[in-house]
Amino acid sequence: MGADGERRDRLEPAPLRLNYGGNTPVRRGRYGMQSLVFGLITGSLLAVATAGFALLRNTERFLHIAHGQFMALGAFLAVVLTAQWGLVPGVLVSVTVVAGAGVLCGALLFDPVKPQGGNVLLFTSIGLAWVIYALLIAVFGTEVRIFEVSLGQGWDLGPISLAPGELAILAIAALVILGLWLLLNRTGLGRSIRAVASNRELAEVRGVPVVRVSRVIWALSSALAAVAGILLGVLGTVTTELGWSNILLVLAAAVLGGTGNILGVIAASLVLGIVMDASALVIDTSYRPVVAFVILIGVLVLRPEGLFSVARRREVAA
Repeated sequence: MGADGERRDRLEPAPLRLNYGGNTPVRRGRYGMQSLVFGLITGSLLAVATAGFALLRNTERFLHIAHGQFMALGAFLAVVLTAQWGLVPGVLVSVTVVAGAGVLCGALLFDPVKPQGGNVLLFTSIGLAWVIYALLIAVFGTEVRIFEVSLGQGWDLGPISLAPGELAILAIAALVILGLWLLLNRTGLGRSIRAVASNRELAEVRGVPVVRVSRVIWALSSALAAVAGILLGVLGTVTTELGWSNILLVLAAAVLGGTGNILGVIAASLVLGIVMDASALVIDTSYRPVVAFVILIGVLVLRPEGLFSVARRREVAA
């Protein structure tokens, strides 16, 4: 079996479990640096997912629990379409379909109940999550799926080993986050999104097309969820539990990042990713999510507004 096959054998369908999973304790030594690298990959994918979640939370004012199922939907569509059309066309179509589904859900499900408040929106999102979950099982079944994409032969770079595919995934995640930041801070659309996030009513009075901006936000959030789900699937496996197993980590990263600062969300995601993977040096890897929530509880006790919360800064929108 080749290097890529060996990496595949170590995969487990656990939350944000990349290519070194399972329940086997990780040895110390060179694996300290290896865990740091894997933590950066984990954190970067978590950042992509959480940026979309936070963008919707700060503009539509509710916790979109179905965000995790949009991640799973994107991954399932991509794993099927890429087998038929190739990697790039399959991924592009999958992200577009999920973005469109997000816009439709926002317009048809959430906008009508928005006047009833955040709790109704929250429970609507929970209901939608279960509906998507059931549809995924009905359409795709419960078997584990794997992208037919080779990560490549691992490169030994001193104390770490990194495959070209893993480096590409890290670069893609970084480019997505950079692109989102530039959109929010260097474009007219970004200014409109920030205005809606700051004060929806005032933005509407000042002539911001709030409804149109809301549609764009739904599309962006859903597309980011799809991208995160696809990248996770490429590095690991695609299962119907992908959405549920990752939404809690997304929530944790969003809370740690605080409101009003997209850079805070990214930083919190990276911190969680690195700490979770570093914890594998001393505890069983099945406890990685527990580590994330221990950190979350500690932060909520000491700094309830989040580690990186910044009020009303110009460059924020998520």
